[in-house]
Amino acid sequence: MMKKLLLISNILAVTSGAASADIAFSGDARMGLASTDGGKTFTTSNRMRLKIAGSGETDNALKFGASMRSTQASDGSSTLAMQTTFIESAKLGKISFGDADGAAQSVVTQFVAIGFDDTKKYQEFKFLTGGSTSSGVDMIYNYTNGPIGVAVSMGEAGSATYGDDRAAGLSYTTEFWKLAVGFEDNGTNSQSIVSGSIGNGQVDLKVAYGVQDDAKDQYVAYGTYIIGNTTLTAFVRKDLSDVNYQGFGVNHELGGGLALSAGYAKKDATDSVISIGALMTF
Repeated sequence: MMKKLLLISNILAVTSGAASADIAFSGDARMGLASTDGGKTFTTSNRMRLKIAGSGETDNALKFGASMRSTQASDGSSTLAMQTTFIESAKLGKISFGDADGAAQSVVTQFVAIGFDDTKKYQEFKFLTGGSTSSGVDMIYNYTNGPIGVAVSMGEAGSATYGDDRAAGLSYTTEFWKLAVGFEDNGTNSQSIVSGSIGNGQVDLKVAYGVQDDAKDQYVAYGTYIIGNTTLTAFVRKDLSDVNYQGFGVNHELGGGLALSAGYAKKDATDSVISIGALMTF
């Protein structure tokens, strides 16, 4: 009997120190019509993505987790991709491995795609490092202290393609505005970036400017205006090859995770891209 009591007490001692853990499922989907020839012809398009995230926390408040995503496209293709794993301390910061943003990208103001199918992402700022440019295992460290954010990243260690990737970023964020600077180097080129945003939640303006060591530069100016359940978006952009882009979009929330979305975007010397459809989150 005494041995049983000792065994039970040992089990309770071990489990009482164990970390709490959770698995969360979420997803999104889209359906609609898209044109890449200025509206002359439209094709149907749909996609679903399932996101799985695991997270936990130790008794001393050390957080950890990982995420992955499964995508099913309208052409029948499917992908299952690992995204990131992380360990985070409230005092020491967060370190992430996987399909992670580079440090410059993580602090710079982000520009959300317009249209239900992203309108070819013409609004995106071009970064030299991070998950959007590599398929390797990137590493990033983020630290926040009040309004100040610091980030440092590197590409996949030992990789002949991404092993030279390095980046650093610094941001200062308040309730109504944010200023960020970043520097990145992929072993071939380097880029210095400055970005800012200002707004009150109803009207917002975001800008970013980057210049490479070969004097090529780029910029994006992006604005949103919210009227009730409707969000209006517009942007202009110049890329590193001096090609110009512009576009606008509208998104109307119907509630319950369903929204109607339409977008128009144009790139120099090409037909416009048009999309209209529905966005779903669950």
